[in-house]
Amino acid sequence: MKFEVIGWTYDTDRRFPDHKGDSGAVLRAVVNALRAGGYKFGGNSHQDALTGTPVLNDGTKACYSWRGWGGVMAEALELKNDNGYAYMVWYMDRLEAYMGAPRREIILPPRGVDEKRIVKREALAEVFEMHLCPAAFEAVAAGKKTVELRQNDEKRKCICRGDFIDFLCGEKRCRVRVTKAETFENFDALFRTEQASYETDRAYSHRQSLVRRARFEGYKTPQALYDFLRSIYPENTEKRGSALALSIKLV
Repeated sequence: MKFEVIGWTYDTDRRFPDHKGDSGAVLRAVVNALRAGGYKFGGNSHQDALTGTPVLNDGTKACYSWRGWGGVMAEALELKNDNGYAYMVWYMDRLEAYMGAPRREIILPPRGVDEKRIVKREALAEVFEMHLCPAAFEAVAAGKKTVELRQNDEKRKCICRGDFIDFLCGEKRCRVRVTKAETFENFDALFRTEQASYETDRAYSHRQSLVRRARFEGYKTPQALYDFLRSIYPENTEKRGSALALSIKLV
């Protein structure tokens, strides 16, 4: 989705509902806005300041926890995250005072939202391209394969419900619409045969359904499909991103 930040407001502004889902595409929009404006402020200002909450061009506002906003700022400022604690730098304003560091400059955006730029979600859809092997392509084109499994890398983190994918196989092309985008910790978590302790019966059945709907000729068993994915995304590369299950429908 081509989300953009069209203004800034406060966390409880009822004119704009909270945005649900679409984390990757929303993060991209917010980070771009922070960088463009040179804004820098902590998670407490994000929630409590009159201009700390970004409003998107679908008419919703992006709300994060203090830690979540710290992660957004870490991304925008490209802070090193070697130990996984980069979010703590902007977890809250004035945190440096408790750590004995000099007080830093806080830059908040101006208040106001350009509501004329609000459009329907359908108008924000993007088109992504992905390559498929012949057997997988034919299954998608025939409407038999309705889930596509990929590593959730930087490119695919921005794929949202309502976006389009053009699948390519040689000179052949097939367009689908994404009806749902779901992430899992990794392929092991997605293909787990036993029910996890934290899963409801419904969640367990749904996970199994995703695997069934992702199968295609030559890889019709869960184990065969799992091995195929592991050959594409070996262990050392999978650690860079979670697993993504895209439910798709032919256009």
